[in-house]
Order: sequence, then C-alpha cells, then structure tokens
Amino acid sequence: MNLFGEPWTTRHTRYFSDPDAGAEALLNDATEWLHYAHNNIRILTELVHERGIPDARRLTVMLEGIAAFIEMGKRCAAQAHGRLQLEKVRATWMPVEGHVPQP
Repeated sequence: MNLFGEPWTTRHTRYFSDPDAGAEALLNDATEWLHYAHNNIRILTELVHERGIPDARRLTVMLEGIAAFIEMGKRCAAQAHGRLQLEKVRATWMPVEGHVPQP
C-alpha cells in the first residue's frame, strides 16, 4: 500500500484561509469547493451510467476526494460565519472613531 498516495492525500486535506480574507471571500471559496464536489459527483454518475459499477479502489478514492471538497467548503463557511460574528461584536462593542460613548 502506498502510504502517501491518493487515499492518504484526500483524508489529510486542510484548508488555510488568508487571515485578512473577509466573510464574502470565504463564502466565495466555500461555493467554489462545493462546486468542485458537485462536478465530481456528476462525473461519477456519468461513469456509472456508461460503464456500470467502477473499480472499487477508484470509487473509494473518488468518494474520499468528494468528501474532502465538501469538508473544505464546510470549513470555509464556518470561518466566514466566525468572521461575520466577530465583525458584529466589534461593531457593537468598539466605539466608532471620533465618537465618545455617552454614560
């Protein structure tokens, strides 16, 4: 078994976003990852339709890859949610520049 082959790669994927990326950029990334997953599912569907059941080894690799795309999209969406919450808290608790809070 090849330890660092395709199955290892798909199980050990990580998504690292730009620390300065805003929520909108992260949501765009999430949409892109989910689009990759969607397209791979469509390709897999076409393969099964044309050739029947594919090789079990290749099928598991492809399904693990699709799961990795979905996981990365999920992480992007979670980070976007966190950034939106942080922006909301900062807007509520941080005084606007030049504005003095009233007691």
